[in-house]
Amino acid sequence: MENKDNKNNVRVVDSGIISKYFILLVIFSLVIYGINYVVLNACSISPTGRVGNGILTLYEVHNTGAAFNLFAGQPGGIIAASFIALIIMIGAVMMFSSKINSSLASSLSLLSSGIFMNMVDRLLHGYVIDYISCDFAPGLPIFNTADILIVFGALGIIIALFSKN
Repeated sequence: MENKDNKNNVRVVDSGIISKYFILLVIFSLVIYGINYVVLNACSISPTGRVGNGILTLYEVHNTGAAFNLFAGQPGGIIAASFIALIIMIGAVMMFSSKINSSLASSLSLLSSGIFMNMVDRLLHGYVIDYISCDFAPGLPIFNTADILIVFGALGIIIALFSKN
């Protein structure tokens, strides 16, 4: 898809931004997969076992919900919402590529890869595997690497949209 330029009524596509978005999406997704593999397999973390002490504790928790365990036990709805969100973001990148800067493309990639990898977890297991607990903030929910990318992607999008550049 291409974006219409108001001056000449010509559709303009920035293939560099589109390429950057998809390349980073793949790289970030592979990073999440790699970290998940190392933490969950190489460390042999059981659902009740803990590794580490002090700042972070790693242990496996099966989260059947979404953010803060909302919609628990409804993986089909969460998967559908994730898929729709990904389609919307991909469509927006394709349609508005000429208006998206590099920072916004990177942030969209972070958000998309986090959503994608959590969706893959739900498709494979029926739940998301969370494993990071912040001992310095006991009230903070347990989360995973994909969640970190979702938060930083969302913050990056907000910053990019409200910055003047």
